[in-house]
Amino acid sequence: MNDFIYDIALSYDESITPIEKIALFNKYSSSKNILSLNKSTIRNILGRRWTGNRFLPDVFINKAKKISNYLDKAGIKFLRFDDGNYPFSLKMIPDLPFIIYYRGNISYDYNKSIAVVGTRNPDLIGINKTKNFVEELVNRDHCIISGLAHGIDASSHYHCLVNKGKTIAVLGCGIDKIYPCANTDLAGQILRNDGGIISEYPPGIKPNKWNFPKRNRIIVGLSRGVLIIQAPSKSGSLITAMLSADYDRELFVVSYKKYNNNNLGNKELILNGANEAKNPKNIVYEY
Repeated sequence: MNDFIYDIALSYDESITPIEKIALFNKYSSSKNILSLNKSTIRNILGRRWTGNRFLPDVFINKAKKISNYLDKAGIKFLRFDDGNYPFSLKMIPDLPFIIYYRGNISYDYNKSIAVVGTRNPDLIGINKTKNFVEELVNRDHCIISGLAHGIDASSHYHCLVNKGKTIAVLGCGIDKIYPCANTDLAGQILRNDGGIISEYPPGIKPNKWNFPKRNRIIVGLSRGVLIIQAPSKSGSLITAMLSADYDRELFVVSYKKYNNNNLGNKELILNGANEAKNPKNIVYEY
């Protein structure tokens, strides 16, 4: 059996963190060897409470066998963390994914990359801010990275495409599905325009709510900087903002003349020292 089958199989396990998988791989040299370990050995190496109840090597290997042909037919590829083509920017974060699956073209200029994120329920002002910022950044050859969610994410991908720019979307579900499904056409446009779609989740993994905070670390990891367009005070975008500090990425936050419930998170971030972005030139200047 090809070794890549075991890499795919290991990616189905969600009981061991990506960084723990990498540590095990570095110790045992292959996913096949990891999957053959007994649970007590893994528990001792992890050094934490781990029951192993969800560690099902035979189940994972059977899944991997079934989807291996599908991946090729669907134009889905994957990269293990030690592959030379694995995005170097992701290698710089402490909890890099063990494997990333992707479709399309995920090559880009890291020095001109920026994550553009925000609320799923923006107002018209937020949408217009997205349009204005993305248009200027794309005109200066920046790659736009976002999460293909409703709202600011989808708007940033869309306006990047309208301006013939490069954009990459990161999913919080299996690479075989687009979530939300309403953005399926948008995902197709990304692929047709030399963009890419990335996920650390293999086919069949549902868009569980706990996947999205994990997804956000990949968005930040891929990007040189993060731009928060519009965020309420309790927004998932604030997690992305905190990750930018953890990963030593530039954080830019759009400012508003008037603050309300839709953008109060922006105000809080600026007061806490984030770079205030009154216009796209503020970002270009910092870069």
